[in-house]
Amino acid sequence: MKLALIALVSCLALSVKSATFVKSIGLPDGESSPDALLPYSQYASMPALDVQSFDLICRTPDMSAAVKKPLSVAAGGKVRLTWDAEAKSPYSGDDPVGPCTFWLALVSSKGKGKVWSKIGQYKYLGDDSGANWCSAFIQTSGNHYDLDIPKDIAPGKYYLRSELIDLEGARVTSNYKDYTAGPRFHSNCAVLDITGTGTAALKSPISIMEAYKPYYKSVFFSKDTKNSQFVMPGGELPYAIVAPVAP
Repeated sequence: MKLALIALVSCLALSVKSATFVKSIGLPDGESSPDALLPYSQYASMPALDVQSFDLICRTPDMSAAVKKPLSVAAGGKVRLTWDAEAKSPYSGDDPVGPCTFWLALVSSKGKGKVWSKIGQYKYLGDDSGANWCSAFIQTSGNHYDLDIPKDIAPGKYYLRSELIDLEGARVTSNYKDYTAGPRFHSNCAVLDITGTGTAALKSPISIMEAYKPYYKSVFFSKDTKNSQFVMPGGELPYAIVAPVAP
């Protein structure tokens, strides 16, 4: 059955400079390193288009791939994600425009099923008169994003999934299988070795594959809807977070 999928168009045609993939991860007061990142199945700036593909989660079909060195971080601390400043969309050559989400899952889960807990997000901020998306924040922060790690979670190895959702090229289509007409999902995953004395399990875990469907309003966005009314994927944020500040 064909479904009318409506995506954000001209109101997002804003000139911002941000990148498409995370090139390294580290601590705010330490050196960044790419060694904790999972390898991509394609070249790094290629987004996931098919929301029904497992590749959507980390842009790799092999979640068991070893990383050179997991990033050690204390529960309650911060990690710094650094985007590549020069990367462009391989489809349009444009800078991506849109929100970000951040997730954790235990490595032992291999990312499958209801194992992902959303620990952060940056949606549209403001009065619809400017480029107040996560993509613009990344630009103004020197291509960095400092993310809070929940303070009470149990120690162990976790996947950290970061995602920049590019709405710039989305458009109206009557064919829900026309993935190139929808948002472009620039997801990246790293392995964290979280330390501390916490005992809590991840809150409200969900399945990424169930949270992103071709016809969900959190994936496709009406061109007649204001930016500030965009619905973030994955439902409510189960953790209280502090808005990031440009370093």
